[in-house]
Amino acid sequence: MKLTTAHLCWNKSTPLSEQFDDMYFNIDQGIEEGLHVFLNPNEVSHRFSNFSGGSFCIAETGFGTGLNFLITVNEWPEEATGSLHYISVEKHPLTTGDLKLALSQWPQFSIIADKLLEQYPLATEGFHRLEFPNNVTLTLLFGDAAESFSQLEGTVNAWYLDGFAPSKNPEMWSAELFHEIARLSKLGTTFSTFTAAGVVRRGLQDVGFDVYKKKGFGRKREMLAGRFVETKAPIPHQKLWFHTPHSELPEHVAVVGGGLAGCSTAYSLAKRGVSVTLIEKEEQLATGGSGNRQGALYAKLPVKPTVQGELHLSGFLHSIRLLKQLDPDETLWSQCGVAQLATNNKEAARQSDMIEGQYYPDELVQYKTSTELSKIAGSLIEHSGLFFPDAGWVSPSELCRRLTLEADITIKQGELAALTYSDKKWALSFMDNSTLAASHLIICGAEESNRFTQTSHLPLKTIRGQVSITPKTPAPIQAKLNTVVCGEGYISPQKDDQLCFGATFDLKGKELNVTQQDHDKNLVNLTTVLPNIADSIDATTLQGRTAFRCSTPDYLPVVGPAPVYDSYLQTFAKLRKDKNWRFGDTSAEYFPNLYINTGHGSKGLITCPISAELLASIICSEPLPLPKTLIDAVHPARFIIKNLIKQAI
Repeated sequence: MKLTTAHLCWNKSTPLSEQFDDMYFNIDQGIEEGLHVFLNPNEVSHRFSNFSGGSFCIAETGFGTGLNFLITVNEWPEEATGSLHYISVEKHPLTTGDLKLALSQWPQFSIIADKLLEQYPLATEGFHRLEFPNNVTLTLLFGDAAESFSQLEGTVNAWYLDGFAPSKNPEMWSAELFHEIARLSKLGTTFSTFTAAGVVRRGLQDVGFDVYKKKGFGRKREMLAGRFVETKAPIPHQKLWFHTPHSELPEHVAVVGGGLAGCSTAYSLAKRGVSVTLIEKEEQLATGGSGNRQGALYAKLPVKPTVQGELHLSGFLHSIRLLKQLDPDETLWSQCGVAQLATNNKEAARQSDMIEGQYYPDELVQYKTSTELSKIAGSLIEHSGLFFPDAGWVSPSELCRRLTLEADITIKQGELAALTYSDKKWALSFMDNSTLAASHLIICGAEESNRFTQTSHLPLKTIRGQVSITPKTPAPIQAKLNTVVCGEGYISPQKDDQLCFGATFDLKGKELNVTQQDHDKNLVNLTTVLPNIADSIDATTLQGRTAFRCSTPDYLPVVGPAPVYDSYLQTFAKLRKDKNWRFGDTSAEYFPNLYINTGHGSKGLITCPISAELLASIICSEPLPLPKTLIDAVHPARFIIKNLIKQAI
């Protein structure tokens, strides 16, 4: 959802918030103030120097200009063996221009500041994970502080309670916020804050913090600091059937499936230093649904935010950041933009409602007339539509190969026969009688993910698709396509002198071969969006490719820990009679260290990378990169619960 960005006025080089009538930092002593108020009371430097692995997490209220983040990263040792996770919430994020101007005041931090500016997200509500050198991760939570932290899963080691003073911004310093701070803390978690206001002191004491006063910075007489010493009351999990079980530290992870889901998952784990074996039954990676030459990289947004829309938008923004870091020269992708056309009255009305609703920032999506889109595309377009300037196309097969080359990943070719668990190890048996042992196992096998006993309950389905590819004899008109154009299907700009367009969407199709009938369908759809280009193509010369997308009944992927089906049926059987049953502290079983990542359908380019980060974060006991509502929405146990409530099982 679109946010209101910060309204600043500048007093020379010092930014002042017009919303809260307060300064963001002290231009003369900003670094000294950050050290005195936040880093030193939390003993950050000492704790960093004695940190021996794992994940150290600092959470902050009020990202502002990011100065505290820069100071903290500057203290993080280059030889650190673990990872630093910095999580910061911001309800009114600065614009990129204002942030650039603010950060220019601190040239000593220019390297990390430049990397922050390169990745700085659009002003959309939700979680935004940014990556930096030396195992540093910044997760920006754009939205209300209490609400955002209520969606966070993780454990915080130290809190910077920043933001504007309670007298200026009383809504942030709420009982709900203090409750979430306590939920995310463990015994020994520290905090510090610039304010000594009674509402803050009492609020933190009430949720279990030992609070004491310290000398404030500069002319400020007092500030607060303290430590979490007592959990006042247990904080119940909202939906225990969507619990994320604790993972043992990974020794060796086996990832089954060499498509986008598997390669993304292997990459996310390997870049954390985890030993990974990627298993693919074919001789090459990405031979299934991930094997197309080009795929459209964009999110078809709903008129109003939905869970599915939020996941797709989060995944889209994450994939863009990943691709920019992985392939800045755009050799396997192109950020050429995507035009989504309104080819009928219903779609035109939907797009109009979306733009009028102002749920999304202009930098993300813009309305364009047919004339404007024709100019952008370089070819005649007869419909108005939406334009996504940051979107584009990706070669999924090339992305899979690049992901496996960027990290230390062992690739094993072979077809799995069976999975068994004993002595805290997963034993994988292959058709050729070879075996492999792993502490953790992740199944990313598309529609074959439910062929194992442990996952047979998953309701996966296949959707046949065929793309059409022009021969390598470019006509002059083809060279004019400058952007991806989507209508009933999509077409991408030329790659290696060939155009790729399609794809058909056949829920019942089982034909493995390319058919002329589907070429004709693709050409008809192309005619409605780019008539000049369609007229230049001879249908009899087209090449193509068929593949089967793996999808689910709700068209959301399946990502998370693998539930034990019989345990779920027994534990939550009362849901058959009472969907509102309150289950207390009841929880069902999961297979130890077994995870699933499948069912991405045609959205794999925007859902596979963020899903991989989710699984890697769970396995490595890091704060999770998605809000709890989205984690629950893709949880593998959701279909069991839905079917119990519907009395379908």
